[in-house]
Amino acid sequence: MNCPNCESPQNKLQDITVSTTSVQREKLCLQCGLEFITIEEFVFDTFLVRKKDGRKERFNREKLFNSLAHAAHKKHVLPDALTKLATEVEDQVVTQGNEIESRLLAEVVMNRLKRVDMVTYIRYAASYRAFLSADELLDDIKTTLDNVTYIPPEQPVLFDVDVAPNTESSNSETLIRFQSS
Repeated sequence: MNCPNCESPQNKLQDITVSTTSVQREKLCLQCGLEFITIEEFVFDTFLVRKKDGRKERFNREKLFNSLAHAAHKKHVLPDALTKLATEVEDQVVTQGNEIESRLLAEVVMNRLKRVDMVTYIRYAASYRAFLSADELLDDIKTTLDNVTYIPPEQPVLFDVDVAPNTESSNSETLIRFQSS
């Protein structure tokens, strides 16, 4: 590939990353010094998603990304994080066989999404799960929040906290003390 800056065909391969769905090459232009990346994506013609009505359609990463972007609308979730999530989901499901039910695909997405952003997870779950009532949705949210232990590394630390059992009462409440500097 020619350099996107100066169109020189003279470039040097610096690094290569291979995943189950693509090959990523980091290159250096020997003429202008620009570092750039090329990505080759594999096309999986045989990987299908089985819809609720029985229809089958080819897996489409762009469609998956768009559904994630829709759920993350007006949230501070970076497009790169959504692209990475879509790629991770694709890597996981493609290695499992040549077909997946749309319901199972949505579950894989939701399991990963709840570790990225809870509001985006809730929006996605509300679209893809068949909640019969608002109470079912609220129960799902509560269960998910009770089980979340992952805090994204980019989450800013607002306070240093000391968590200790409350020994002054007979129940097992937790006392959180904010430490000042």
